[in-house]
Amino acid sequence: MQDHFGLIELFETVFGHTITPSIWYWKYVPKWTQRHYCYVGRVEGKVIGYFGAVPLRGYIDGEETAFFQLADFMVHPDYRLKYDYFNLGCTHILGDIKETYSKHLVYGFSGHAAFRYFVRRKLGGFIEKAQTRYKRLADAPRTTQFEFVDWKWTAPEVDALWHRFKSGIRAGLIRDTDYLTWRYASHPVNNYRLVGVRRGGEDVGYVVLGNDRPGERDRAKEVPIVDALLLGDMAADVVQELAGFLENDVMIWLPDNRAAGFSEQTDSGTHGYHFIKDSAVDTDFLREHLYYTMGDVDWW
Repeated sequence: MQDHFGLIELFETVFGHTITPSIWYWKYVPKWTQRHYCYVGRVEGKVIGYFGAVPLRGYIDGEETAFFQLADFMVHPDYRLKYDYFNLGCTHILGDIKETYSKHLVYGFSGHAAFRYFVRRKLGGFIEKAQTRYKRLADAPRTTQFEFVDWKWTAPEVDALWHRFKSGIRAGLIRDTDYLTWRYASHPVNNYRLVGVRRGGEDVGYVVLGNDRPGERDRAKEVPIVDALLLGDMAADVVQELAGFLENDVMIWLPDNRAAGFSEQTDSGTHGYHFIKDSAVDTDFLREHLYYTMGDVDWW
């Protein structure tokens, strides 16, 4: 993409830290797509705006559906009052997506300011605020029912679990081998660990863990469970036992509709939303059924 270096410079100006071309390409062109979905604003050849969506494979009520996650929504500070680049970006990218996929979901996670913009323009529907949910090592049970086993990213158990569990996910990303190998195994910077969950000799789920040492590089003291696919309502029990297995407190994002058994939580400050126009499903449906984890955002 010819604008990569201009976009990296803009990213540094807007967000105050850097990103590499390899991360940019990895994020916006996963292996199941051949193109970018983005709007780039230029003035006299200089990149001054960007509105991008990550093309993902989603699942709604038994049907594979195009999902797009908005990311890196930015305009150079010197140009924010001159033209309405935010509106231009929205209009361009939503039109592009609709032309390519008649059925789709455009969703994302953002802080307060960007979310308020979408709501004020009546573009976005509020799903919920992501809550960080915790289980403590001190509460880990002495008698355990689950076994935790390290898996390779290409372990056949991953696809087998997805095909067993997908009927229980009415809306969410397809969390199969293709997704895990792209999102986690091929990440240009971060390292992750895939752990299978077994009970009574049967595979009942998996979790993806962040591999940084807790408390290092300004990380939280809890081990992050970045992603998870777990059978039924067992998430709280699995996460509690995982704290004992890791000998550390743990934290996870799960939607309110999947959070039974978690009593301790904090507000992450991150709003989940979707674009209302031409959405495959409405806001109420997503509020009730969307399955997401930390891995649905690109900063974990």
